Amino acid sequence: MKVFDRPGPANTDAVIDVVKSAASSYDYIVVASITGDSAVRVAERIKDKRIICVTCPQDMCWEVDRMGTGPFADVPELKEIRDQWAEQGLKRVEMNVTPENRARLEQLGVPVVRGTIPFFGPSFSIRLHLNQVTSLDMIAKTLELISTGTLVCLECVLMCVDAGVMPEGQKVIALAGTERGLDTAWVIRGSASANLFHPEKGSRFVELLAKPGVSLQPAIDIEYLR
Repeated sequence: MKVFDRPGPANTDAVIDVVKSAASSYDYIVVASITGDSAVRVAERIKDKRIICVTCPQDMCWEVDRMGTGPFADVPELKEIRDQWAEQGLKRVEMNVTPENRARLEQLGVPVVRGTIPFFGPSFSIRLHLNQVTSLDMIAKTLELISTGTLVCLECVLMCVDAGVMPEGQKVIALAGTERGLDTAWVIRGSASANLFHPEKGSRFVELLAKPGVSLQPAIDIEYLR
């Protein structure tokens, strides 16, 4: 297992190196990628595997004026991105795969999965609009104790099975990061989200390939505008 000194996109190439070494045993590589950058980098470096890009639901955005704390303040590369947006006078930045990356992913044969995030959809609205914490929030925050990417890796695998681009019961490599880039890689046995806790068919964390030594914990009241 590779352990990084800190979280963030600076670890992206090292994560891909780790995954490339382990990829021979697996058919699928699932990549969390908001803009498509990370998915393109993985697909260009790792061949003969089924790469799947998982991105955010439509109309999610970063609210630049509220990014003075958390990962975009604590991780140097993310702070640089936030400062660039502020200098450009941007108030909201959509979480979308760019047209250029979408075209490149299509050339590389990489499907893009976009749907409801299992631990973020209705539970987010309950937390934000009804001021209640749900059991899904507790699961999510527990997984984030390992790394932010650990939660996202599981969510992405569930989304892929639910979308029908990957079979249930398959052991796959899942990659994710802290807001941007990659810093976490897991081998996960996938399942449909409805079977997450099934005693035989449920999802399982099989092997941790890479993670930040200490994860950043996003605030429970974090807001992504819709």
